[in-house]
Amino acid sequence: MTLSPTLSASAPPTLYIVGDIHLRAGEGPFPVFLDLLARRAPARLVILGDLFDYWLETADAVARYAPVLDRLRALTAAGWQLDLVRGNREMAAGRLLAATSGCTLHWPRLDLRLGARRVRVVHGDRLITDPGYRALRAWIGSFWHGAWQLLHPAAVQDLVARWLRRGSRSQRPNAYRVISVDPRRAQAAARGPCDTLIAGHIHEQWRRTIGGVDLLLVGDWPDSIGQWIEGHADGRLVHRRFDFAEALLPKVLAERAADHG
Repeated sequence: MTLSPTLSASAPPTLYIVGDIHLRAGEGPFPVFLDLLARRAPARLVILGDLFDYWLETADAVARYAPVLDRLRALTAAGWQLDLVRGNREMAAGRLLAATSGCTLHWPRLDLRLGARRVRVVHGDRLITDPGYRALRAWIGSFWHGAWQLLHPAAVQDLVARWLRRGSRSQRPNAYRVISVDPRRAQAAARGPCDTLIAGHIHEQWRRTIGGVDLLLVGDWPDSIGQWIEGHADGRLVHRRFDFAEALLPKVLAERAADHG
């Protein structure tokens, strides 16, 4: 692991890709990660979805996630390019999220170049077979769901979202581990000018050839662990994993000693 809490400036990446952070109220290691990025020269940060536990286009959602939204806008102001590919937790996202985060929103994919390498970033939910989820996504993206939102106050929308999330969390802990990528869906997602496909959603971090497709899964952010991909100008893509609690422990201990001194 080459990333230190101070982010060594030697040969910095030009691209960072993260996903499946599932923020609940701005807590966890991700705000620390953004603070560390802010010390680096401006580059590109791509969030491939599920940044939030759930997102609603309401002032309450903006207030709930303010610590992260403020940091994202600060990166944009400092010259970073920020992109967010909407995941299943941002199915209702629109202009409010774009304005408050400073991110350019994309769906269902984002194509970019990394040197000579043509990279396609997707959330990953379309790489697996899940008819129930696809029906839900179709409903949330429909005109009728938009009309439903207009007819109900933010408190009601939030109640429904919490109920849906509670059902999701009640699934067996290893639910994602039994999900596999359908080779035909990977081939469909990579169709066109694409050398490498990068995805999330499955909460694993690996690089494999699936159906002839060079596929990288970015990994999730469980507890104090951060997982992401760094891209370099020569086309290299490198997985990173870092325990932020371990890195920050000396600082925490020093602060506690000072408090008791």
